[in-house]
This record gives sequence, C-alpha cells and structure tokens, in this order.
Amino acid sequence: MNLNQRKAVSIILLIVSMIFLAIGISADNNLFSWIAIALVLISLVLGGRFARPRRRR
Repeated sequence: MNLNQRKAVSIILLIVSMIFLAIGISADNNLFSWIAIALVLISLVLGGRFARPRRRR
C-alpha cells in the first residue's frame, strides 16, 4: 500500500470512528465507544503519525 492509499484509509477510518463514537455516546453503549477508540488508533498507525520523525528546527 503506497502512502496516498494509506492516508486515504486513515481518513476514512477516522470518519467511521467518529460515527461509532457518536452512536456509542448517544446510545450509551460502551462497545461502540471501544470500537471507535480502536479505529482511531488503527488510523493513526496507518497514517504514519507514529512513524514520522520529529522535525528539527
């Protein structure tokens, strides 16, 4: 998977996780909230947020 595809998947997972979080909070369902947290973490890993080195000034 190249970088552009990973970023697209990352953005889609973030949007889906926000939907799951809204459903989980409004329905008072912990399962949807935990799924949303897992999807956010997966999207951060796929998006490369953790793998990028910090920029030095």
